[in-house]
Amino acid sequence: MSDYHLNRLLFDMAGRHAMVESIDDAAQLDAYDLTADEREALRRGDLERLYALGANPYLIRRVF
Repeated sequence: MSDYHLNRLLFDMAGRHAMVESIDDAAQLDAYDLTADEREALRRGDLERLYALGANPYLIRRVF
């Protein structure tokens, strides 16, 4: 499983100085090839799970 798309989403959001609450619909996530587990962790704001899935800790901190 690749964590590239998860980190790409977090990188793009951090670059826009956007917080995770700014994801207002699933259509924004469709541009990224995220697994159901990654989508759920983002939706729930489960930082430990995101880290376990391979999200970069720096990007997690910037977005959350």
